[in-house]
Amino acid sequence: MALFRVLILFFFLVGVSQAYELFERSSYENLLKRAREAKVIYLGEVHDDEKFHKFQLRVIKDLHKDFPIVILMEAFQQQFQDALDSYVDCEIGEDEMLAKTEYKKRWRFPKKLYAPIWRFAKEHAIRLFALNIPSELLKEVRKRGLKSVISRYLPKKLMDFRPQHKRELLEVFKKHKGSDEKTFLDVQLAWDSGMAYRVAKLALAYPNHKLVVIVGAGHVKDGLGIPERVNFLLGEVPQLVVYLEEGRIYFLFSKDFSKESSSANSSKVPN
Repeated sequence: MALFRVLILFFFLVGVSQAYELFERSSYENLLKRAREAKVIYLGEVHDDEKFHKFQLRVIKDLHKDFPIVILMEAFQQQFQDALDSYVDCEIGEDEMLAKTEYKKRWRFPKKLYAPIWRFAKEHAIRLFALNIPSELLKEVRKRGLKSVISRYLPKKLMDFRPQHKRELLEVFKKHKGSDEKTFLDVQLAWDSGMAYRVAKLALAYPNHKLVVIVGAGHVKDGLGIPERVNFLLGEVPQLVVYLEEGRIYFLFSKDFSKESSSANSSKVPN
């Protein structure tokens, strides 16, 4: 494809291993074929990469031609969902929606990067959902520790980090200042778990729709983070994980990123 060099990684999960192998070099059409087979499609971005945002919109438009979809965006926090509903329903304009969601304060990346996506959603009456958990919740986790926090934005049972994921996060932690290791990991676990909980509930609420998830690549890389926790909450769900890393788009497809810990019951709201 024109925008990026694309690699397909077909995901093979054996026990707790995270091994995958290069499947084939791919065209955009092959990537879209996988998207058509998936219930949840993650488009893991580098937030300030304008080319990838254009790619996200291209995928959304192509899926919308053939399937009912809903869009989840990390750029908005869940407590402001009413404003997104009012925007898509043409009750308020874009400026009022951004003010009511406190977009400039809480996300800060230029709106021009994301506006084509939410404008397309409004134009075509596609439900738009806030994915991110409240900043106030993350502050509470930092202050009290995750085990001491109860929130409607978090599932009652949390899936802990896999060893591989924890090692990768601790490498990131080394670059951060002003936080201890436990607090850093608590925040990351709350963040991934809260967003996975949102995805899982919406997957049940919209059984006939595909969920397109606009989120940072770090939350979905290698199927870790959000995707494996969705399966932990729901059981096997066909998921496509597309993410940008060092100028290349990678994608993984699997029904189960966390088989050894997935719930067998997918008919109830996750808790």
